[in-house]
This record gives sequence, structure tokens and C-alpha cells, in this order.
Amino acid sequence: MEKRGNLPATNKRYYYLTYGLKICSTLELPELPEIAPCEHPDVWVTTPGVADRLEDGTNLNHWLEIGDDCCQINIEGIARYRVEKGQRILLDRRMPQRADSAADPGDVRLFLLGSALGALLHQRHWLPLHVSALKTPAGAWAFTGHSGAGKSTMSAWLHHTQQWPLITDDVAVIKPAEAEPLLHPGPARVKLWRDALTALGIETEGLVRDLMRNEKFHLMVNKDVRYDAHRLSALVQLERADEGEAASLVKLSGVEAFKTVMGAIYRPELGNEFNTNEQLMRECIRLAQQIRVYRFRRPWSLEDMDQNLKPLLDEIQAQAVVSELN
Repeated sequence: MEKRGNLPATNKRYYYLTYGLKICSTLELPELPEIAPCEHPDVWVTTPGVADRLEDGTNLNHWLEIGDDCCQINIEGIARYRVEKGQRILLDRRMPQRADSAADPGDVRLFLLGSALGALLHQRHWLPLHVSALKTPAGAWAFTGHSGAGKSTMSAWLHHTQQWPLITDDVAVIKPAEAEPLLHPGPARVKLWRDALTALGIETEGLVRDLMRNEKFHLMVNKDVRYDAHRLSALVQLERADEGEAASLVKLSGVEAFKTVMGAIYRPELGNEFNTNEQLMRECIRLAQQIRVYRFRRPWSLEDMDQNLKPLLDEIQAQAVVSELN
């Protein structure tokens, strides 16, 4: 048995649940909830040697190679991840750039649970969404927006102040074969900037720093986390309000709602490789018609966060009343 970095290879198997998938892994994944051993897991995660290049693959960019039904993700100094047929992830921690030192195991898992699993979801022709989501009194509400739009801050704030269970903070998946738009959550890890942690009264000591952004931290949320699937009720696009502009919530429909759903797709470059444009458009149109879609613009002040959230909280409360009456 060869060693991968400073961690020995092992025959031990660990079993987990994420995105509604039963995973059997030879790598311990503490970020995921454990399940009982199963004879027929949906996904295998193993740690064999992986070739430097994907056979008959095409370079999509400097870190991603694409094949017919597989891809290889090469993260310099961390690991290689070969994702095959939506069923298997082969992981190799031996990177030439870091021959004399091993990558941090947490960094290895970060890309495994992020980009590699995201590629696997696309290979299964599912719809992974880059969202934060909570179980509110009006059902599952998800927040989307460009990087830095405040998805994680929004969910963490509502989780701590309203005591609403967190569903996911990064990626959740919709399975088109299901009649209802059920949101299947991924790992329950929140990524927050230092100022958001300070405003929430959370110490940074002991938290894992984000590999790409030094002032962002990873926080494992174990309390009141929901690992089961929930019907998605609403998708909210977050935007930053202009100076002097009050917080506002607007319901979207038609093309605007469709564009919001399309914009929420996780790693769209992978979605385009493993699905046709027609498939993606069809599923996004269907989802936009099944849920409520909003645009929420708010000032960027954490000090006035509770006040700025009032339009959103009022709408959630109103929709909760409608649900009770129905």
C-alpha cells in the first residue's frame, strides 16, 4: 500500500450521506453525516494513483480536463480528482508541486466536497444550485447571488436570530426526475467573513481559514441542521442596494425568474459539458414555474441588519400564513 502525502492508504471504509447520495469512502470525511454501511452505495470515493492527464481529455482551463463521461480536476499543491460517470471519485494527493510536503487534509476535502462532487452531480444530469438555504415557517427558502452577495451571511444571520434550521450554505441539488422541486442538501458548513462572525458574536479561534480568502472562515453548523430533502418554496437573488436606498423585496416572473434560476447553477461550465443547453434550459424553466422567485436588495450594513431584513421577514411570514390557510 502506497502512502498519499503523509496519510497512509487504508482498506477501511466510511459511509456518509450528502445530496441524497449514499457514499462509501476510503477517506474519512468528518464534514458529512455518517450512515450505516450499505451494500450498494451510490458513489465511491477511493484514493488510487491518478494519471497526470485525463486520457483523450480536453483542457477546459488550467485546472479542468473534460472527457466524454468523466473529468479531472487538478488543484496545484492539493490533489487530483478524477470524477467518473456520476458514480466514482478517484483522489490522488501526490502532486508534483508539493513533492516534499503533504497538502492539509482539510484542503483536500474542501475540493472533494466542492468542485469534485459538483462535477459528479452534473454527470448525473441533476441541477446543483449554488445557494444558502434555510427551513423557514414558509418552507425551504434559498438565497443566491454573485460571489460576495452575502448568501452565507444571510443564512447564518437568520439561523442565529430566527432559530431556523440550516439546510445548506454552499450547494444543494434538485433532481429533475422528482415530481416536486425537492432540495437535497450538501455539507453543513458555513463560510463567513470576519466582520459577519464578529456581528454574530462568534469567535474565530479554532475555525478553519478559507484557502482562497484569508479573512473568511469555515464554521461547521451541527445544531438544528437538516439533512433530509425539503420542497423548495422560494429562491431569492441577493443584491447590494445603492447608497441611501432602502431594503426592498420584489417578486420576479417570466424571463427574470428564469434568469435567476439559471444564474444559481453551480459550476455552469461543468453543467454545459455534461448536459445540453436544451436540458439545462428546460429544467430551469420548470423550476422557475414551480417556486416563487424574488430579488432582495439591501444596504450593506451589518449594524442595521435586523431592520434591513424586515421586507424579507414580512414576506416569509405572509407566505407562512397562506400555507396554513391552504
